[in-house]
Amino acid sequence: MRLVDDLLASVAHLDCPVKRVCVGLHWTVVESRYTGMAHTYKTNHKVELEASGTLVERSALELALRLRSWEPLESSLGLAALNSLIESTGSPVNIFEHILKTAADKTITVIGRFPSNNLISQVAARAYFLEIDPQDGELPCCASEEVIPASDIVVITATALINKTLPRLLELSKHATSIVLGPSTPMNDILFHHGANIVAGIRVTNADALISSVMQGVKKFRKLGGFEPIARISDSKSESRQSREFTQRQSNHKDLKDRKESEVVSLSSLRPLRFAF
Repeated sequence: MRLVDDLLASVAHLDCPVKRVCVGLHWTVVESRYTGMAHTYKTNHKVELEASGTLVERSALELALRLRSWEPLESSLGLAALNSLIESTGSPVNIFEHILKTAADKTITVIGRFPSNNLISQVAARAYFLEIDPQDGELPCCASEEVIPASDIVVITATALINKTLPRLLELSKHATSIVLGPSTPMNDILFHHGANIVAGIRVTNADALISSVMQGVKKFRKLGGFEPIARISDSKSESRQSREFTQRQSNHKDLKDRKESEVVSLSSLRPLRFAF
């Protein structure tokens, strides 16, 4: 879990009290230093979050540590809490417009079922779409070992952080342009260190509007309120600066590991999940 550990270590010095937690049917939102969100993973077994009903009494880092959990719902909460400690910076952009403009004559692999997948298949020279429960025209996720290394562009839903597949997907994408995207995306340079070329997430502009949407069961990304989509491209200078800052904070890492054993639930192995945006 090196990627997860690096992300947690990068925000350890930013810990603060949690203001609000909203675990919705489709999205999870945590408000602390900032407001972060993540996809709410649902499984076919009943789960109750540890300390449910008293989550706002925990610190943001305590909740973020749950990103290490193999229980999808706990990990979803952890990712939202992690994102609430990250200041989302980037340029306002529709990342799928960028993908469509650059996909011509390219081989592209998409991990996740996105509304723009049909358009991508029409523009790209060759397109592969991977899902855990593949439908017509989609491949199973095990195909990633074969199709990603043969791709020019790889689009990965950030919810792959929740089921712990993102590190391997980025490793397979090392010779391609890799894009990690979705509202769950941590807008953090650590993803660049682990192989991402572009990160595309959101900046929350109105926490009340976002939480209201989530509480009322909104599923579709475009119907959510209170945010704007943003993206950032890997930059070697900013990465070097982030690397120096990250190295200086490694002394926090041991304390973080000591805490995670008492804070993170050790649960059963991951059930089959769906990549979602």
